[in-house]
Amino acid sequence: MFFPAEKQVGFYSSGGCIMAEIKSAVELAMERTKGLRLSHEEMEKMKEEEIQTKAVSLVNRYLEVDFHLREVEKELAKFDPQQRKHLEQLFLQNLIEAIHLDRDNALILQGLEAFLPRAAWPVKKINDLLQKYQERKKDESRKTETDLLAKLERLGISGSAVHPKVEGSPEWEQAMAGFKPRFEEELNRLKKGIL
Repeated sequence: MFFPAEKQVGFYSSGGCIMAEIKSAVELAMERTKGLRLSHEEMEKMKEEEIQTKAVSLVNRYLEVDFHLREVEKELAKFDPQQRKHLEQLFLQNLIEAIHLDRDNALILQGLEAFLPRAAWPVKKINDLLQKYQERKKDESRKTETDLLAKLERLGISGSAVHPKVEGSPEWEQAMAGFKPRFEEELNRLKKGIL
């Protein structure tokens, strides 16, 4: 004899009842929430999250060289003017946040100049700062290498085949701590001045 799933409560021989109970509970929940709708605030929050996700996605695709500037512009053109403006602002903010001392920032700076022509001066200042940082980093690397070679020589280790590993050494960490924070502070100040 066959009983509908709703009537099979307590019958666990084949496991079918458990699934039926779960299914009927899900169906019951669906029926109860059928008439519910998102509030205006919840809908706005979801739209904002969607736009933020889209902006991060555009920046990531642009920086991974999957997208060129024209493709970013095409993607932005798909949105209504208000959303486009907001998405552009988020795109630029995410580009600015992506600027770091120890990375190749050329694509980021190019994108900022293209989408925000008035930022040409701050972008130039950032580029100058990044170049100064790289020069200082090379100088400190050479100094640290010389110090490490002298240290090894005092220990009786020398020769043309000796090349100390500068990065990761305590001396290198100390050298970086001596100059990098000032560059980071200046970079952050310049980044804030872009928007």
